[in-house]
Amino acid sequence: MDFIVKRIWWITIPTALAVLAFQLYWLRTAWLGQQASFVQVASDGLQKAYDRSVISSVKQLDNPGQHTDTSQAIRHKRALQLSAGISIPDSLLSSDSAEGNGLVKVISRDSSEANTVFQQNFRLQDASIDMNRFLAGIFAFSNMVEADTALLRKYYQEELDNRHISLPFRIAIIKKDTIITSNEHIVAIRSTSIQTPRTIIARFEGGSSFLLAQILWPLVLSFCMVLLISGCIWVLWRIIIRQKKLETMKNDFISNITHELKTPVAILTATNEALLTFGGSKDPEKTARYLRLEQDELHKLQGLVDNIMALTRLEHEEDPPATEETVDLPTLVKSVVARFSGLPGVTIHTQLHVTQEDIRTQPAALSTILSNLLDNAIKYTPADIKPVTLTVTETPHYYRFIIEDQGIGINKAHQPYIFDKFYRVSQGNLHTVKGYGLGLSHVKSLLTRMGGTIRVESQSGQGSTFTIELAK
Repeated sequence: MDFIVKRIWWITIPTALAVLAFQLYWLRTAWLGQQASFVQVASDGLQKAYDRSVISSVKQLDNPGQHTDTSQAIRHKRALQLSAGISIPDSLLSSDSAEGNGLVKVISRDSSEANTVFQQNFRLQDASIDMNRFLAGIFAFSNMVEADTALLRKYYQEELDNRHISLPFRIAIIKKDTIITSNEHIVAIRSTSIQTPRTIIARFEGGSSFLLAQILWPLVLSFCMVLLISGCIWVLWRIIIRQKKLETMKNDFISNITHELKTPVAILTATNEALLTFGGSKDPEKTARYLRLEQDELHKLQGLVDNIMALTRLEHEEDPPATEETVDLPTLVKSVVARFSGLPGVTIHTQLHVTQEDIRTQPAALSTILSNLLDNAIKYTPADIKPVTLTVTETPHYYRFIIEDQGIGINKAHQPYIFDKFYRVSQGNLHTVKGYGLGLSHVKSLLTRMGGTIRVESQSGQGSTFTIELAK
């Protein structure tokens, strides 16, 4: 059994650890994917908001109140040409720029003494360049205007709303080229300039919580998987412990039953040998005594075999339902008590509080139930005086049988298992009373078939009380 248990654990534990490691890897991958997606979306929104704010600042150079005046846009364009050497058609800054086919002319001068001039024309429609991005890059590079932080914040809020990102943020513009790693807390973009490079930063609050909300369902699913795996391991552990207990009880049962079988066989062998070898058959008195002794031992063996077979039949429901009979309850109780009244030190007090003494039940089964409980009460009372009380009461719906003793009692840890087959309460590796672990299991099986219930109340060293309830 121990080898099988070790092999099961060697298979189960690595498998569980591998599944847990995969769950952690899966969650980490999902987190990094959501983080990269958030950074990309937030950076794209910040870039678009920055481009819009730069263009809006250029439009406000002459007259902030007249943004759409074509002549003013043209003046801005010419001012830009003079300061940066860039030629932009009027159609690009007019309201119908989307339909124009203008060229952008970029003129740059070499810084050497030759003062060489380079000129290049770009057709925007052929290049498929986003107009706002292109113009904003030109304006920012020329260092003609600076983005308004308040305007940038407004546009960025609109971009975030369009991307369903609802997080508080702060905007900062650093006038130097700084390398910043973007994550769920900070997003940065860079803007080149003739004089001073700029780094635009957006700082978010609650970015981690936002990403956790995005992977909430995978997280819940992973948590459920972990709980399921933990539950399976716990159930497996309980089954293994239970199997080990069953194996121990089975070994105890085999040991006890072997001892009980060896004693009658030895006695029967000795009496037969005395009768056959030593002339015991010629002495009528010895012959009668030996035969009575053999008869008692044979009855004991027959009772043991009958108990085992009856319990097996009950568990497999091989016996047909027993017929009920009308019996006199005081007479049945008296016959059961009479079996134990002559034992040394045993006193059984009976109390019957019933109005209807004739009951309809299975008399053989009820006698077996009461006999087993009284026998246990006597066996597990180590004192010389063994007082036992049997009380029978009646209610409108059932009869109640209460058997009380003053024996060694049962610890609460063992009480849930005492009705299991072969289970016996031991002290260490020793059993103070010999038995088979079948009595209470047999009682439970009989009561189940009769529609009754049994419960126990006990404390170690303070005796036990078994209560049986049988429906009328």
